[in-house]
Amino acid sequence: APSLAKFASACAGIGGEDAANLNTLLVNAWAAQRQFLVMASKCKKPKDMMAALKACGVVDAMQAAGKASKRGPFELHFKTVAEGLGALNWLMIEPNPREMIEHGIGGADYSANKIRIAHKRNTPTFDEHQHAFCDSLKKLLSDLIPYTKQHHLTGVSWNFRGQDRGQDPATFSPEASAAPAAAATAAAAAARSAPGSASSNGGAEDRAGAADIAAEMARLKDHAAQGLKHVTKDQQTWRKDFKGGEAPAPPKPKAQPRPVVVKTKGTKQVAFQRHGFRWAVEAQTAEDGVVAVSVADPKHSVAVYGCFQATIDVKGKAKGITLDSCEQVTIYLDTVLSSVELVNCKRMKVHIRGVSPSVAIDKTDGCGVFLTEEGLATVFTTAKSSEMNVTFPDPAHPGEVIESPIPEQYVHKVVAGGPGVTPHMSAEVSDLYFH
Repeated sequence: APSLAKFASACAGIGGEDAANLNTLLVNAWAAQRQFLVMASKCKKPKDMMAALKACGVVDAMQAAGKASKRGPFELHFKTVAEGLGALNWLMIEPNPREMIEHGIGGADYSANKIRIAHKRNTPTFDEHQHAFCDSLKKLLSDLIPYTKQHHLTGVSWNFRGQDRGQDPATFSPEASAAPAAAATAAAAAARSAPGSASSNGGAEDRAGAADIAAEMARLKDHAAQGLKHVTKDQQTWRKDFKGGEAPAPPKPKAQPRPVVVKTKGTKQVAFQRHGFRWAVEAQTAEDGVVAVSVADPKHSVAVYGCFQATIDVKGKAKGITLDSCEQVTIYLDTVLSSVELVNCKRMKVHIRGVSPSVAIDKTDGCGVFLTEEGLATVFTTAKSSEMNVTFPDPAHPGEVIESPIPEQYVHKVVAGGPGVTPHMSAEVSDLYFH
C-alpha cells in the first residue's frame, strides 16, 4: 500500500533501532490482516473467530505492539502504533466495522498530536519525518474505511461456498486452504491438456452443446403458454365487468364508525333548587333532545354543569347563567340581567336572543357567541381562552352579519412614565387582527 511505504520511509528518515522496530510492528500486523482476509475469501466462517485470528497472527501482532511500548524518546510513537493497530479489531466486528476503525484512529491521534506539538513547524525541534510518521499512519488506517465499505460493509465477508476448515487453529492458515485449491487447478489444467479432451478438439463439442441449449430455450419459449386458459374481462374478479363465477371478489369490509365517548359530569337532572334560587342542569346529552328551562322570576339563575353535545333553551329573564365543564353544548337564552359565564368548556355556542350586559369566558377552547341588534352593547371579558368568535348583525348593511374573532395575541411594552405618569406595561392588540 502507498501509505505503508510512506510510513516505512518516515521511519527510515527518523532513523534508529526504535523507528525500525515500529516499522516492523506495522508491517507484520498488516501482513497478518491480509492473511486473515485471504483465508476468509477461501473458507466458510469458522465458529471460533478468535482461533482464526490467532492462526493468522493478528492477535500476536497487536499484542506485540502493546508490549513494545517503553519509556524514552519513542514512547509516544509506540503508543501511537499500538492504539492505531487496535483498529484491526474490525475483523471481528459485525455489523458495523467502521466504528472500530474510527475508534482506533481516534486513539492513535491522541498520541500523534503530542508528537506533532513536540516537533511543531517554525520551531528548532521541527522534523518533517515526525509529521510524516503521524500523517502516513493515519492515512493507512483511514484507507480501511472505504475498503470495508466496498468489500466488508457489515463485517468480514466469508466464502459460504468455500471449504470448512474445522476447529483446528492450524487449519485456518491461508496456506492450508490454498493447497486443495492449487491441486484442483492443476487437475483441471491436466484434464484440458489430455488427448481427446474438448480443448484438443478445437472446441467443436462446446459449440455443439451451446447450439443445443439455444434450440431448447427457443422450443420452451414457443410452448410456454400452452395449456393456459384465456381469461376474459367478465371473468377477472377485480374488474367492474365481473359477472360472478367460482371465485368472486371478496367484498371490502366497511369501516366501522368510531364510537362516540360521552363525556358528562355530575348527576343527571334538570331541577329548580329553592335554597339557591337557581336551576341546575347537569349531565345532559344529545339523546335528551332540546332541554327547556323556563325562568319565571328574574331573581333566579341557571347553572349548567357537565353536559355533552346537549341543546339547552332558557326562556325568560334570568339573573345570570353559568356554564361549567361542558363540551359541544349549544345554549339559547333570552335576557340576562348580570352576565353569561363560561368556565372550563370546549366548542361552545351561545345564542343571545335578547340582552346580556357582559359575557365572561375563562379557560375555554372554542366558543362562538351570536348576538342580535339589541345586544351590540355586550362587553366581553376573556382569560386563558382560545378560538373565540362573535357574530353580530352589520349595522351598515341590514340583513348581513359580521363574524369577528376575539383577540388572543397582544403586544406589551414598558411605559417608562414621566411627570405624573407611573411606569407600567401597555397592552395593544396584535396587528394580526387588523388584516
